[in-house]
Amino acid sequence: MKNKTIIHKKVWGWEKWLVNKDYCGKLLYLRKGHRCSSHYHKKKDETFYIISGCVLMEQQAFPACVLTAGDIVHIPPGTNHRFTGLENSDIIEFSTHHEDSDSYRNTESEKIDGEEFKSLYKKYK
Repeated sequence: MKNKTIIHKKVWGWEKWLVNKDYCGKLLYLRKGHRCSSHYHKKKDETFYIISGCVLMEQQAFPACVLTAGDIVHIPPGTNHRFTGLENSDIIEFSTHHEDSDSYRNTESEKIDGEEFKSLYKKYK
């Protein structure tokens, strides 16, 4: 059976859903100067692989870190996390099945204001 990819536009870029049955596979595009919401999932277990670009990763109980091409990060269920694009970035998400009802947001996705982005870029890039 042939599956269609589905593109979901986001404030921070877009997600291309490749599969979402027993497991989920997505191609993410994160724009420079944008961040996704700070959020967690009670059920979803995620692993992200950075294809290209530079991403600031903030994860509960860990210091913020910069991810670049070839880096992998695992986000277990219940872990608050957020990505910020220090550069335009392509990311692959491998995870358990995605359900919108399993996303618990603490902040909204946003374009970062110029001064805040300059400060983040200087600190982490």
